[in-house]
Amino acid sequence: MLECQKTRSSKYYCIGYSKTLQKYILSSVVKWIAWYNRYFEISEEEYNYSKDKLELLDEIARECSKQGLESGRYLCSDREDENEAGSRKDIYVMLKKGFIPYDGKKSSSLD
Repeated sequence: MLECQKTRSSKYYCIGYSKTLQKYILSSVVKWIAWYNRYFEISEEEYNYSKDKLELLDEIARECSKQGLESGRYLCSDREDENEAGSRKDIYVMLKKGFIPYDGKKSSSLD
């Protein structure tokens, strides 16, 4: 779980902050044989769209999902084979290292 996580279940994504990467993250669910997540970088301003510009945040999530690994925002994935280029494996290890255990009380819903 990311810090300050907010979940948009109906659109299959969540946003939060990674202390280890010092980045705001959008985690998008990929619906495949076994569902998994892809992680994309967003700005603090975009993270704050969750307060009053949710439709813009939804559009960013749609674009990230559509572009996938080709997105300039793409950081890494839960699938190892999607982390083979560049430093993606290292980014994934750092991201997962900083995850905090899930606590529903610390997560808020955007739906």
